[in-house]
Amino acid sequence: MATVSAQAAPTVTAIDVADPTLTTPVPAQPTSTAQPTKNSVMNISDTLAAQLQPSDKALSDANQQLLSRNAQLQRELNDLQTQVNVLVYESKGQLFLYGAFTVLISLLVGIFISWLVFVRRERW
Repeated sequence: MATVSAQAAPTVTAIDVADPTLTTPVPAQPTSTAQPTKNSVMNISDTLAAQLQPSDKALSDANQQLLSRNAQLQRELNDLQTQVNVLVYESKGQLFLYGAFTVLISLLVGIFISWLVFVRRERW
């Protein structure tokens, strides 16, 4: 028979119970890193991160600088977006004018060709 334990203790088998001359397993010793003692716990103020942490005033100043830089970049973005929109509308306007001139020239050429044909028929 074997006994089952919910903890990490060794189990006892039927062979161990039947023959007491066999060596019994020794329970494992907990390591020192698994359960820290009071002496091994580091104080948070002694860590490098705590020493390098900026003050509240420095964080506030850096935040204000970043906010002003963000606002400046947002204005530049809006200006560039406006320039892009103007260029798009100008190019659309130019294409419209090119189309209008093409239609006008085609109309004039058509009228001229029809006039030439009509005048030549009268001469025959």
